[in-house]
Amino acid sequence: MAETVDTKFPVVVASCDAHTGPLLREQLRPYCPQKYLEAFDDFADRYDASGMRAMGRAHQNLGLDGHHDANARLREMDLDGVASEVLYHFSTNGEPFPFMMQVAGGLTNDQSDLELATVGYHLYNEWLADWVAIDSQRLLGLAYIPIWDIDLAVKEVEWAASRGLHGVNFPPPGRPDTVLYNHPEWDPFWAACVDNNMPLNTHSSGGQPIDYSGPGGINVQVYEGGGWLSRRGVWWLIHGQVFERFPELKLVITEQFEGWYVPTMRELDAIYVRFGTAAPGPRLPKQPSEYFAQNVFLGASFMSTWQAEDAVRNGYAGNVLWGRDYPHAEGVFQHLDDPDAEPVTRIALRNLFSHVPPRETVQMAGENVMRVFGLDADYLQQVAIDIGAQTLAQLADAPDPATFPSIDQISNAFRGQAGPRIEVGT
Repeated sequence: MAETVDTKFPVVVASCDAHTGPLLREQLRPYCPQKYLEAFDDFADRYDASGMRAMGRAHQNLGLDGHHDANARLREMDLDGVASEVLYHFSTNGEPFPFMMQVAGGLTNDQSDLELATVGYHLYNEWLADWVAIDSQRLLGLAYIPIWDIDLAVKEVEWAASRGLHGVNFPPPGRPDTVLYNHPEWDPFWAACVDNNMPLNTHSSGGQPIDYSGPGGINVQVYEGGGWLSRRGVWWLIHGQVFERFPELKLVITEQFEGWYVPTMRELDAIYVRFGTAAPGPRLPKQPSEYFAQNVFLGASFMSTWQAEDAVRNGYAGNVLWGRDYPHAEGVFQHLDDPDAEPVTRIALRNLFSHVPPRETVQMAGENVMRVFGLDADYLQQVAIDIGAQTLAQLADAPDPATFPSIDQISNAFRGQAGPRIEVGT
């Protein structure tokens, strides 16, 4: 897209981070094979008795039909001016991932009955494929894969791509029942992902099963599981020469905060220069930073102005994907009782991109998502027009801070507003 783009033309906004919450009994049970129905019903009974379902009633976002109704989701996307979004499970409406008796919706590395976990993954994928079929360019489903069985994982990727899903939910390395990603046994899986244009997507909170019950444990869990632990796939795939053998493979690390992308790149380069020749096996042909730029993408849910400006200054705006984190309370989507009020997502986008040049705005707002996931840009441009998405001129119009969300809406997108922002220029 040229720098001379019409600033009055709607911008394609695409989110790298959103969630679904299909109804366990009403929507997922019909996809369960007859052989496992008794186990499914037993799980549903135990989950209901656990009290965990109540977690889905604590915020105004969490009782909406968009968690499980595709038409409602599209209407909510339209209001926010969002043309397309990537879908993980765990929308915090209290609906669990099948056969996983924990609140993280299958995103963590906890141990499970692997036979039932495989069944649960596939029946969810079947439901999701039908759910996104209403418009699979706007609703980008991620397949959950049996990472503990490489042959089954390959088949699931191929099946998911044939049914219109757009990527893989990819856990970080470290499961005790899983071959580590630098081993050649994974090559058929990487090949299947490349051949079917299925990017790898790692959401924060996918770290090791560590006991965080002590003082400050929740904050440590968010910091580690949402940060360093969830990013481990980056250096395993780089140093394991996976990106060297499969240069078209893409890895998106989602719901990431500030300050890690460039320092990690430099740190890996420093280690490569100092110790690269001492490592066993063939030497990595290029510095890690080159694979970073080619294969690794930063999914910045509720992106801050600092993140966006840093990407512009340091030249990695082409690797940054904006996300609205629907429907999580810390994200930019906020259900409002006033139908005439400007959606918080649109306020957040104006606040974010009013200090970013037009070219980088277009990239981070949606162009990068379209490129990474191989979407139909012409189709989504028409969607942006039809839903009245914001134009570059509107995105450049900084909002009045008085319109920022109140404290009870907690959107992380408005963090760091106390000090002056650095002008990047146009």
